[in-house]
Amino acid sequence: MSHPLWYTNHMMKMKNEEKHYYIELHAVGKKETTGWSGFDECCAHFSSVHKPATSEFVADMKEAIDFYWNQQKRHWLGYAVGKLFIQTGREDVSVMCPSYSEGHRSSPVYEEVK
Repeated sequence: MSHPLWYTNHMMKMKNEEKHYYIELHAVGKKETTGWSGFDECCAHFSSVHKPATSEFVADMKEAIDFYWNQQKRHWLGYAVGKLFIQTGREDVSVMCPSYSEGHRSSPVYEEVK
């Protein structure tokens, strides 16, 4: 199925404006277990075309938080939301890095959103 040209142009523009973020989630209490009790923190990665602190951006972020919370809730009693970071670019990976042999030639660089 082909899309009209205006729709294709609109989707290309939105893809170019999409920015990548992650927000830290910290465990608040952990469930008792005899084995491994899960991670102490995790990063909820998401993408958004909206500016931070807008209701649409918060909805995108909340969707990512819910997704990662559903993975962690078997180990965590609750979570606290930490700092927000935005991808500002990419940096080359060293030949000595294990990911280089897997075909990854660069890794993302993130900065805290103030």
